[in-house]
Amino acid sequence: MAPPASSATAGANGAAPAGGPPPSAELEDKARRWLQLNTKRYSEKRKFGYSEHQKEDMPPEHLRKIIKDHGDMSSKKFRHDKRVYLGALKYVPHAIFKLLENMPMPWEQVRMVDVLYHITGAITFVNEVPKVIEPVYTAQWGTMWIMMRREKRDRRHFKRMRFPPFDDEEPPLDYGDNVLDVEPLEAIAIDLDEDEDEAVLGWFYDHRPLMHTKFVNGPSYRTWQLPLPVMTALHRLASQLLSDIVDPNYYYLFDAKSFFTSKALNMAIPGGPKFEPLHRDVEMDEDDWNEFNDIHKIIIRQPIRTEYRIAFPFLYNSRPRGVHVQHYHYPTCCYVKTDDPDLPAFYYDPIVNPIPAGAPPPPPPPPGMPPGIMPGGIMPAPPPPGMPGSFPEAAIFCMFIICSGVMFLAASMEALIMSGGMSLKAGFILRSISGSILETISI
Repeated sequence: MAPPASSATAGANGAAPAGGPPPSAELEDKARRWLQLNTKRYSEKRKFGYSEHQKEDMPPEHLRKIIKDHGDMSSKKFRHDKRVYLGALKYVPHAIFKLLENMPMPWEQVRMVDVLYHITGAITFVNEVPKVIEPVYTAQWGTMWIMMRREKRDRRHFKRMRFPPFDDEEPPLDYGDNVLDVEPLEAIAIDLDEDEDEAVLGWFYDHRPLMHTKFVNGPSYRTWQLPLPVMTALHRLASQLLSDIVDPNYYYLFDAKSFFTSKALNMAIPGGPKFEPLHRDVEMDEDDWNEFNDIHKIIIRQPIRTEYRIAFPFLYNSRPRGVHVQHYHYPTCCYVKTDDPDLPAFYYDPIVNPIPAGAPPPPPPPPGMPPGIMPGGIMPAPPPPGMPGSFPEAAIFCMFIICSGVMFLAASMEALIMSGGMSLKAGFILRSISGSILETISI
């Protein structure tokens, strides 16, 4: 923006004097530049110099007509669209992913979704991201597990299909002519009990349950807080899919932190997943030190197990980077799942408590019997033959055996030193050790 003209220049050009209102041409120029600046700042997003406008939702018949008109691409009027169709091929995997992501669940008969489509019908995306409340979703699939077991027995919703469904030259079926008027099969739903499942009875199989209630923050389902009766009913309905293992020690070296450590160390836990290396600058032949050039390193002749390297990454690895140290052991879990609903919440289970609490003390000896003699005239067993009976004699016998062994060791070392089979330094060390042992025994 250019600086305003000085008063002398303005007066010389015949403009308004200093202190008066600016000329109309200057005001228009300032207004135009101000409008351009705010248009850039507050306008819609621009892509490649084009300002996008808000798109209005179109009825589904509009998209169906586009697809139907582009069914036969051999017509000359579509010769310019073929390049668009070829460019849309790389987005087909994402379109299939969005289609599978928004597939209706077994407890839904029909699901209506928003779609994003190209005006030529080249590609269509489902423009929604499914959000669920985790305990509700788990409970819904828990009931589906029960119903599908019954379905396998009765075979009402299953129908065998011939593959491939279309031949190579057969045109695809039109949705409006062949599928739109067909009534879909009824949804699979378990019969909920009016008393036990009263807390979830009204909304359990809805598409997006509790979306406009106080229990969730809104359509994003980012946070939720369900009352205790609802969580109780959901836990009971999901019990078919919930694991009976509640002890975290069961998942030692098979949890998220162990997998992160194995990826950082470029290793694979036996039976676990394999990852791409996190650090690609690690070369086994380019270590700064190894067992051949470091005198302070302990040489380990056998390879260290992978479990040891992951459990103790700072101990068994030369260069641990990006590792996660997990718990070595959690407190012992004594929880036992009960099948009897009549049992109290806290009780002594015989599996966890095999010893009864408060065992009675042993009975006292009969009156008049010395404390060293067993009742019934039973005497202690005599010592085996060849072994001294009293403690001093046994101790002297053991000392004699030890002294004999040490003296034999000393004589053997002298013979090795004389024959050159042992160095003088090693012989001196072993001789000092044997002398210390003999001195200790003599004391």
